[in-house]
Amino acid sequence: MTNGNFKVNLDLDSNKTTHVAVAVFRHGDEFLLARRHTHQHQGGKLEFVGGKIEQSESPISALIREVDEELGLDIHGNVITKMGRIWHDYGDKVVCLHVYQVLLTDDQYIDFRDRKLGCDGQEIGFFKREDILSQKQNFPAANAAILAWLTLPDTITISHELRYFNNKTGWLDCYKNLPKNSTLLVRTKDSDNEDLLRLLIAARTDLRLVLSLEDWRKVKDGQNLSLNQIIAIRLTHHELMNINLSELNLPHPPIIASCHDINSLIKANELAKLHPVMALLLSPVKPTATHPDASALGWKVFEELAEVSDVPVIGLGGLSPDDLSDAHKHGAVAVAGIREFL
Repeated sequence: MTNGNFKVNLDLDSNKTTHVAVAVFRHGDEFLLARRHTHQHQGGKLEFVGGKIEQSESPISALIREVDEELGLDIHGNVITKMGRIWHDYGDKVVCLHVYQVLLTDDQYIDFRDRKLGCDGQEIGFFKREDILSQKQNFPAANAAILAWLTLPDTITISHELRYFNNKTGWLDCYKNLPKNSTLLVRTKDSDNEDLLRLLIAARTDLRLVLSLEDWRKVKDGQNLSLNQIIAIRLTHHELMNINLSELNLPHPPIIASCHDINSLIKANELAKLHPVMALLLSPVKPTATHPDASALGWKVFEELAEVSDVPVIGLGGLSPDDLSDAHKHGAVAVAGIREFL
């Protein structure tokens, strides 16, 4: 349960469901992992530290206990952000992984960067993000969603609509000059933008793009395009709420869905059980110039809503990259925006 009016049914007392707390330890772009003992199931595989949640525990309290038992690390005072919940139904048993990002302090990083073993004698060590993503086969299959979540950036730039510029060249010049390896959610609101998208993809092969469903269909059959740059398809709030879950016809890339309220969060959770959902854009956190009539959620309500989500939440609306620290404290793994993210 959250601190407000939104309830999360975790079914912690169910005999059929086993709940497990998982820590994704992060310091900058490095992550602390453990390696399973060879005598264990899937022995030798890399894994994120964690363990079973007892019936008397909350997921957070279980996480704190397990980390102390396995690593001798006290994370009471750390910034802990829920990334999501991963459900696995094995027929006779359901397992739910409650996954949290734990930001390590500089002192904790210095203390653990040269350690080789945890409290139970398991190998531990820090790995860079790109090294983790290049060896997905060395993780248990149940960790696949966590590895997908690790591809999320801390910040996402959302493009201005095409009409904001004098012409298409102005739009293209603006986003061709984003910092290296930026993530851009493309939002031109122009039906005649296919050539523009192709020029951007060709000019900046390092950009990671989030496209609308319509724009994805325009460019997916193009020649000599690096479609690996397209990390996700964005569904608007309207598209999400009107999607027929019994007749899904979505493209291969995962979804980033726009949510504004509890009903859209519930719908996104239902979608995530059927199709990969990378994250939700939850907005507006603060008043915005683009939607001046929309009621801002504020961080308190944002946090309550974020707790409902089974996938990572991205804060949007009146934010800047400087809000990332506050966002982490209120349930968001990243922040996004237009003007302040150029």
